[in-house]
Parts: sequence; C-alpha cells; structure tokens
Amino acid sequence: GEQCDDGNLNDGDTCTNACTDARCGDRVVGPGEECDDGNGIDTDGCTNACTLVRCGDGIVGPGEECDDGT
Repeated sequence: GEQCDDGNLNDGDTCTNACTDARCGDRVVGPGEECDDGNGIDTDGCTNACTLVRCGDGIVGPGEECDDGT
C-alpha cells in the first residue's frame, strides 16, 4: 500500500513519512512548494497551487484590498 519508502524521517522530500508521494494539498511543504495548507481556499495566504499569495497574482489575499493580476 506504499507509494514510496525512502527510509528517512524527512517529511519535506518527495516521499512523506506516511510513505505517500509528496503533492500539493497534502499539508506537507514538499519540493517546489512555498506552502501547503491542504485546504481549497486561495485567499488565506497559501493558494491551491501551493504558492504564497502575493500582489499581482490575481488573488485578493490577506492585507490586499484588490488584485487584478497585473
């Protein structure tokens, strides 16, 4: 039932401690991810693409009044 097993206790690599492949949305910040809160809310500071919300990304995030994506 394991997707992977790298034999270490590093949850932030390509294989989590639960022996599943790291992916966006698994609540573990893995390779290539800036954040991973595991929820479907883009406006809370961490997008569904596992990137931090920033001015110009088209998402009205914390502290922003607007964000038209430019």
